[in-house]
Amino acid sequence: MKTYCKRANPTDPQTIERYAYEAMSGKLKRKDYSEFVAGYCSLSAKEIRKRARAAVTWYPELEQALHWIALDIAGRIRARQLDLPPVRFSERCDGMCRKVRKICLMSVMQQLMEHVAVGCMEELWAAKYEYHQYASIRGRGQLKGARRILKWTKHGKTSYFVKLDVRKCFQSITRETAMQWLRRDIGKNVLLLWFVDELLTMHGDGLIIGSLLSQFLCNYFMSYAYRFVMGLHKERRGKSVKLCSCALFYMDDILLAGADRRNLVMAVRRLIHYMRDSFGLAIKPTWNVRRHDDAPIDMMGYVITAKGRLKIRRRVFLRARRSFRKVWRGDRTRITLYRIGAYYGYFKAARIQHLRPARRKDPACIDIKGTQQFAGTILGAQLRRDLLCAA
Repeated sequence: MKTYCKRANPTDPQTIERYAYEAMSGKLKRKDYSEFVAGYCSLSAKEIRKRARAAVTWYPELEQALHWIALDIAGRIRARQLDLPPVRFSERCDGMCRKVRKICLMSVMQQLMEHVAVGCMEELWAAKYEYHQYASIRGRGQLKGARRILKWTKHGKTSYFVKLDVRKCFQSITRETAMQWLRRDIGKNVLLLWFVDELLTMHGDGLIIGSLLSQFLCNYFMSYAYRFVMGLHKERRGKSVKLCSCALFYMDDILLAGADRRNLVMAVRRLIHYMRDSFGLAIKPTWNVRRHDDAPIDMMGYVITAKGRLKIRRRVFLRARRSFRKVWRGDRTRITLYRIGAYYGYFKAARIQHLRPARRKDPACIDIKGTQQFAGTILGAQLRRDLLCAA
């Protein structure tokens, strides 16, 4: 069986410098990162933050700090002693779905080490990740996944669909399960396997939310589930028939689509058994195969109708409208203005034909019947630039 990452060396200082710089890129404005880098160079944390705000991305002191950080990480890995502080946790309420999530707060050194571990396993990710996985992968986001579903809709591949959700996906993937599969695919690089195992030891019972290594490992396991469900067939009248025409994975959210309802039900049941037996993951029992003509596909913040229209999810739109109202009422803080810039992408991508004010006195109170004009005038690039400068 083919194995990967044979030549990956987590103790190479040049390799560590490259991944450490990628990890710190854009984060030196933060107090924890600036103080960490200041411990490895002659500059103060305040001066590092000042240069970061001035968009100075490279200077001799930073190069010196990266060199000493790389030597420190390489020395700890060679000595088989990472010496990391314990991970702290914080409960935060997700503003979109109102779920209380347990988010990890790890040290800067551990974050850099996880970037190094993920970077050393690039060969494994490139070999295992599938084309229709759209979360935490560079170049594949929500909009690209929604447009892919639109393409399937136009070609008639989504007559029936079913949405699946893995119950507590990160917490259910144990360290033993993760290392069992990694040893299978990275069999000869003992040092890299030890390094990843030690990092997973800091996670506790399962993978933790907020960790870069957790995101890549979750996509790694979901890639096996994707290949399994797309390889399911049945024999009918002497011919092999696929149970699922197309599948899309958005981290632990799964969309299966096909032209036959019974085939989809059979595919879901087999996938449930496979994920339970292979990874110890459970699918929530609330799944239901639906016809696309009767119900739109609500996924990744967008709603895809059977007529081939891309709309904004209702609760996303309401939160965006709330942010617009705050701006017009004078609340022009940096957080509010950046939030408007983030919501602009939804309005720009969605096909909404017209937009009208619900009340004349409140231009921010809008109706969800259209947005092309709204995106071009209210949230145009020039206005966004002015609002951000005003902050």
